Amino acid sequence: MTQITRDSAYWFREWASFKSGDMGSFQRIYDHFFDRMYQYGCKLTADTELVEDSIQELFLALYTQKAQLSDTDHLGFYLLKALKLTLYGKMRKEKQIFRKQNDDGFRLQFVVETDESETIEQEKIDLILRSLEELSPQAREIIYLKFYGDLSYQEIGEMLGMKPDSAKKQVYRTVSSLRLMLKDTTPYLLVIVC
Repeated sequence: MTQITRDSAYWFREWASFKSGDMGSFQRIYDHFFDRMYQYGCKLTADTELVEDSIQELFLALYTQKAQLSDTDHLGFYLLKALKLTLYGKMRKEKQIFRKQNDDGFRLQFVVETDESETIEQEKIDLILRSLEELSPQAREIIYLKFYGDLSYQEIGEMLGMKPDSAKKQVYRTVSSLRLMLKDTTPYLLVIVC
């Protein structure tokens, strides 16, 4: 957690420098957050061109409006939320609809870590895949935001339009549900890779 705090303070300073006109800070923010934003956008829609266009549009808007931007203690959250709003706006304009198919819902991948001497049966891998697929798109998004996006319950609530307590309960229920579905894989450490 120390790393996260240091990173937050660092990005707070970079954001302030960017808002003051420092192009180097703007470039560092773009370089650091682009991949995370792209991965998150691709979880919301399979249209990768739309995701790339939305990120570019967002950064252009940030650059042109830098003097009016608010301060933020959590730049990653700020950018992910702004991207989500930008994507939703573009999709509404283009009258696209978020479909709840596996290709367009939130997709999670996984890695299973074991001792080198252990092998994982295909049956257990299939169980893990089915368990992840059985989660609702919102549950997959909550898992992504909590464990990959490292967002607080307050921030998750803001992203998904729910109270922080509801976000916390939803994370707990989703993790409990996954544990129950994956009880036969307990000797293994499941790492969700988004």
